[in-house]
Amino acid sequence: MSLVSLRTERSVTTLRLERPQALNAMSEAMAREFAAAVKRAAREKSKVLVLEAAGHAFSAGGDLAFIEKNMKRPKAALAGVMKRFYGDFLSIREVPQVTIAKIHGTAVGAGLCLALACDLRVVVSDAKLGFNFVRLGLNPGMAAWPLARAALGDARARDLLFTGRLFTGRDLHSWGGACAEAALPAELDAVCAELAGRVASGSGESLRVLKAETRLAGDLSPYLAHEAKGQALTFKGADIAEGVSAIRQRRAPKFA
Repeated sequence: MSLVSLRTERSVTTLRLERPQALNAMSEAMAREFAAAVKRAAREKSKVLVLEAAGHAFSAGGDLAFIEKNMKRPKAALAGVMKRFYGDFLSIREVPQVTIAKIHGTAVGAGLCLALACDLRVVVSDAKLGFNFVRLGLNPGMAAWPLARAALGDARARDLLFTGRLFTGRDLHSWGGACAEAALPAELDAVCAELAGRVASGSGESLRVLKAETRLAGDLSPYLAHEAKGQALTFKGADIAEGVSAIRQRRAPKFA
């Protein structure tokens, strides 16, 4: 079964995460399929690309089995593994269409970073969001810092990354990180469709030129290199073992 799907209807292409039974947790297999789907989407003549997810969550972040596998990998291999993983998902930044993340349920860790990698966001008010990396004992990845700072401002991004605290879709909208908010999950489709329609009503040529301009200001490569080294270090540390155990046991972590 495919872990992602792609469809185009007139001027809007929809890329969907299709791992609902795992809350769309991001695995290496999903990363490869996602990157391939992004390449196909880039060839479409659509003006807008909507990123959505099946089931009850946008994405629970990095797959726990993937995290545990990385804890056993040689440290020398980890930086390369993580850079490929980031690159596959962050390739959505390279498509010529205007991208809209459609966020519902839970979007945490790498899942939230994926949403922030899009140009625009719509969110359900009660969505549960967070950069939970430090709560797991892991260095942030997926360009968490530059993406959070760009969407939410320096001080807010530092607060959310250093504490790892959860916040809501309503918070994201009020802080300027989302341009539209749906009060109820049942309203999200209509809210997203309205935004996509407004964008798609513009000149396709102008939108593609403007999209190319927005990419010029966002070189993530220095951050990704630093993150990959940091994650290689923390994957082999003591704290991540406690963080993973806490998730498995559904309790708060107790770090030294």
